[in-house]
Amino acid sequence: MANCVLLTGGTWNPNYWSKIQRSLGPYRIATALEQQGYSTFVLDYIINLTTDEILKVLSQHVGEDTLWVGFSSTFFWPNRSNEGNLNSRTTKNSLDQMYYTENYQDIETVIDYIRLKSNARIIYGGAKAPYFLVDDNIDHYITGNADVSIIEITRDIETNKVIPKVIDSTQYLEPDINNISTHWWNKNFNIIPGEGLPIELARGCIFKCKFCNYPLLGKKKGTYLRNSVEVKNELIKIWETHGTTTYYLTDDTFNDDNDKLEALHRVFTELPFKPKFSCYLRIDLLNKYPHQVKLLEEMGLIGTFFGLETLQAESAKSIGKGLHPNKVKDRLYWLADRWKNKVNIEAGFILGLPHDTQNYFNELLNWCLEDTNPIQAIHFYPLMLFHYDQSYGLERYSSEFSINPEIYGYEFKTENNAFWELPSQQLNYQQCLDTANRFNELRTPKNKIAGFHMITSLNIGISLEDIYALTHNQIIDKYNVDLLNLTKINQYKSMLGLR
Repeated sequence: MANCVLLTGGTWNPNYWSKIQRSLGPYRIATALEQQGYSTFVLDYIINLTTDEILKVLSQHVGEDTLWVGFSSTFFWPNRSNEGNLNSRTTKNSLDQMYYTENYQDIETVIDYIRLKSNARIIYGGAKAPYFLVDDNIDHYITGNADVSIIEITRDIETNKVIPKVIDSTQYLEPDINNISTHWWNKNFNIIPGEGLPIELARGCIFKCKFCNYPLLGKKKGTYLRNSVEVKNELIKIWETHGTTTYYLTDDTFNDDNDKLEALHRVFTELPFKPKFSCYLRIDLLNKYPHQVKLLEEMGLIGTFFGLETLQAESAKSIGKGLHPNKVKDRLYWLADRWKNKVNIEAGFILGLPHDTQNYFNELLNWCLEDTNPIQAIHFYPLMLFHYDQSYGLERYSSEFSINPEIYGYEFKTENNAFWELPSQQLNYQQCLDTANRFNELRTPKNKIAGFHMITSLNIGISLEDIYALTHNQIIDKYNVDLLNLTKINQYKSMLGLR
């Protein structure tokens, strides 16, 4: 039986989307615990398992030696009829928004089973933890990166110490950045042969965009970077164990530091295999350091996500994006010409920033629908704000816009703490949500598979050549994606002893 058990893999996607994608967090936590002598087990892809199947697996790993069982919430997105309305789902007053299923009875069944078979504590962590503190069945909520806090918490549980209901990981010492590898070769992780995996090469972001609620903002260049030798050894060992050569890099901005990029360029180009990866990039940094484009190509970049956010000049300034929109477009056309059939670009736009107008929205849509548009996949989102509530004491998990909305012109006039209004521009959250949904419907037929979805698509057997050449709709017509997903999920189930 395992000392610590983690449940993850709750992202719902339509059947025509690839589903084989792991979250880094629970495996990083499991690795940290194993290094301290605790036994662990991670149960993934739970959205694709029945409750009976989850209980059958837990019966093999939960018992008298189990100290805690945790839900990793970062990618808990259940299937809902109003799928685009993320903001209204992530409020602090609704129990059924916490999990991967809309049926809370499923969760209670799992928790009741754990309590029947063990004295284990029930823990809820991951990115959503600061916003969901409402389930009385949860013994402890853990917020933030828990590499260090989880060790002390586990020791306290083991020795029956009294610990608080809500535990903020930022109150603990920071992890040793040179020792945050993830041991994907652990046989209890049940990695599918050849599966593309998330890799963490650095942590934190040097930027402080005012809409962002990530706690590790504004780091100094050259900090929170992993040792290159450790990274190289990790990649080689994963390759030797699973045959993995594809990755989605979890760094918030992969090209934020030239020294880092050049050091990792040496690592990736010296590997005994040709890697392929997707990552987050900043286009203003590629404009400032154009030689990075060649380095990324040589390293194995095949997909990227640009958080462009806006092409409205004043809104760009207000959130900390300094490159003028005209220059952004110029760089995008340049990259599209250079990266054709080499790198697929994905980009996101936020609707509802301080200087946005309906006229700007229409201009943005028209540009995004042009046949010559240089971006392979475009998505639109309403600005997501949460009226900051001091009673929760979690300011570090709120954006600058959420903490000081009035400074930027935002107001909250309804009981729902996510539905903002921007009177100066005659905009509100619902309008921007509706506009984003309409724009996504219009743009989707033009979208290709790009960014991180390229790695998950490779995971189920879609060819890279088709990913470059075909739209997503054409991929759906050519491949039986549902069957490809099912085959891989069944392969994972077989590794768990469920088939």
